[in-house]
Amino acid sequence: MAKRAPDRGDDLGGDKAVGLDDNSAPAAHRKLRNARADVFIGMFFSVLVMFAIIAATATTLGKNGTDIKTAAHAAKALEPIAGPAAKFLFAAGFVGSGILAVPVLAASGSAGLAGLLGKNWGFDRRPSKARTFYVLLGMGTLGGVIISLFDSDPIGLLVLSAIINGIAAAPFLIVTMLIARDKDLMGEYRNGKLAATFGWDTTAIMVVAGAVGIWTAVTGKA
Repeated sequence: MAKRAPDRGDDLGGDKAVGLDDNSAPAAHRKLRNARADVFIGMFFSVLVMFAIIAATATTLGKNGTDIKTAAHAAKALEPIAGPAAKFLFAAGFVGSGILAVPVLAASGSAGLAGLLGKNWGFDRRPSKARTFYVLLGMGTLGGVIISLFDSDPIGLLVLSAIINGIAAAPFLIVTMLIARDKDLMGEYRNGKLAATFGWDTTAIMVVAGAVGIWTAVTGKA
């Protein structure tokens, strides 16, 4: 009889995750190494893509003041840089950003809701082990597609979602920094002084940016 393939996730120990101290030394080291690689590589490419978007937008929309309403308008705005290949470049970037966004944005909401419902969640589990999570993920993805088909200003939706995410990030960052510096919770793995300084600086910037975003939305003044 063929052996059943193991689940992709670790043994989470029931309702509680297994702490690093409860793993063997090699396993704990491997988890930390993989987590660091995941964060550093992910953030490098995230910042690289963000910078590319800012630079491309500044040299096109910022310079010419083009009013972007559709994906076709956005592709046309790239023509001063990419020429005839602008539409293909934009299409590749749009598809790529979608591939990145689905597991990050849709999955985060699905994970949160599944957790509140007391259901298993996470891509480290098979669909048969986390049905609620995958159903919510599919509904969120399908809902996003339907909205984009019926809304006449998809670019406006992207901007609005970015503004909401930016404002919502501030309180989450505050909670994250408090947890990361808590000795009782993090023990020897808590943030050091350098990480705490950069973290709180980033949090302060996000708080100010969120406040400015709310002020702009309420008053209509930039």
